[in-house]
Amino acid sequence: MPSKKTHSVSVKGQFDLNQLEITEVTKEAEFTYDFQQILREFDGKSIVVSIKEDVELPVKDEVGE
Repeated sequence: MPSKKTHSVSVKGQFDLNQLEITEVTKEAEFTYDFQQILREFDGKSIVVSIKEDVELPVKDEVGE
């Protein structure tokens, strides 16, 4: 099998479907990315899509144990 090159983009932040934007908040600043522009880079290509949401787990109440 021949070698291949993988083109990928990873952005973590709040997704706004209406604006097609992703806003990333860091300690230094807030950055907004045009999600539609990111997708245009892959237009017409064979791709794999994976969407992940991080959700905090509830912490067991240690009071009263």
